[in-house]
Amino acid sequence: MFKLKEFYQYKRELKKKNNILQTKLLAVPPYTVNNKSSVLSKSCQAILYVKSSKNNTIVSLTNLKGKVQFVQSCGSMGFQGKKKRSTKFAVESTLSSIVEKAKEQGHKKVFVHLNGFARARFAVLSCLNKNDLKIEGIRDLTPNPHNGCRPKKVRRI
Repeated sequence: MFKLKEFYQYKRELKKKNNILQTKLLAVPPYTVNNKSSVLSKSCQAILYVKSSKNNTIVSLTNLKGKVQFVQSCGSMGFQGKKKRSTKFAVESTLSSIVEKAKEQGHKKVFVHLNGFARARFAVLSCLNKNDLKIEGIRDLTPNPHNGCRPKKVRRI
């Protein structure tokens, strides 16, 4: 074991090393430090998150650091009932409102994160192409079980 003096000396050396590492990290541009945006290229300007469920679709636009700029959902656009909110038309109108706001901010290229299994996923890509917003890349964030939960035992009569 360490003696007390050796222990404190060792602790001071570790602090010095950590300080040196932190100063090196601060000198590197922010898009390579953050894991989320390290996938993105320098030309990409925003991230578009699309969460589609059976009942609703939520679209949010963030900057590269992850700070939310705009959020819109089919329910907030005035579509009521799950049949109306999950349609292609509802998704396209929601996306077009977000795209207009993005263009006002000056965004031209977007990285898309898709989440969920609903029909809206396919409408998203076609709508973005119609509105002249270039897709830098697509990433699927849908959770998939690797074999999942154990099923109930079979009922015997």
